Amino acid sequence: MKIKLIGSAIALLVSLQALGADIGREIQNSGNGKGTFGEFGVSFVAGSEPLVGFNGQTLETSGDLRLGIHANFEGRVEYKRAFVEVIQNSFSDVTLGFNAYSTETTNHEIILNSYFSDVKLSEVVGFESIEYREGDTNAGIRSAYYFGNSIVQLELVADVNDSHNGVIGTLQYGRQAQYRNWNFHGLLGARYFSDSVVDHYFGVSAQEATAALPEYKAGSGLMPSIQLGATLPLSEKWIFRANAEYFKLPSEVSDSPLAQGDSMYDLAIGFNYVFGS
Repeated sequence: MKIKLIGSAIALLVSLQALGADIGREIQNSGNGKGTFGEFGVSFVAGSEPLVGFNGQTLETSGDLRLGIHANFEGRVEYKRAFVEVIQNSFSDVTLGFNAYSTETTNHEIILNSYFSDVKLSEVVGFESIEYREGDTNAGIRSAYYFGNSIVQLELVADVNDSHNGVIGTLQYGRQAQYRNWNFHGLLGARYFSDSVVDHYFGVSAQEATAALPEYKAGSGLMPSIQLGATLPLSEKWIFRANAEYFKLPSEVSDSPLAQGDSMYDLAIGFNYVFGS
């Protein structure tokens, strides 16, 4: 849930530097490099997401094991202090930002991103009464602090799109270790969603309620997560990535009639081609 291309694949795994990016990308790549980078490739994935209406999930498929082959793209373009960052498989796939202040051990950015896309539950059988949930656009800050081989990142954003008008806060700690050419990483995190965020996407109003979908008023929730992974350079341009990530949904979400479980996970193994400078 990641920054610039390296001059060589080995350089990808050398040392942590103060720079801004999605912490998942940074900790996988040892925080090395900044500016413009890009990767594309393919991954074999398995996962489970027990949320009806999200990513095409129906009542029958929500929570089922999903298997597939996905095309990958990740990239970042910087101009002076402004940047556009595309990180697949993160909570905010696209982030626009401005580097406000940085030192050798800290980095502070003003960002614009989206956590939730549009959800059209009325198109799902059994959920025809549920109204359209508009996706959000959030603005806020992202700060990173570097301690040797560790990173602590804080993100705090508020909706500016008048969709849920809520607040989302994220605190994550990542650490990497190198063994020969392998870079191993671990990432612990927690995401806070205010009550208006959770209720917007998982609440059921009195007007929407049916015999099968009772009225539900959702409160704020905290979602912990853990990620483990490994990266191995195969050549000057090709790298191997393996990641496993687990999320524990807050009870405010899992108790909703629109959810069919309390856990999400993703497993991915893939090969990426690295380009840029």
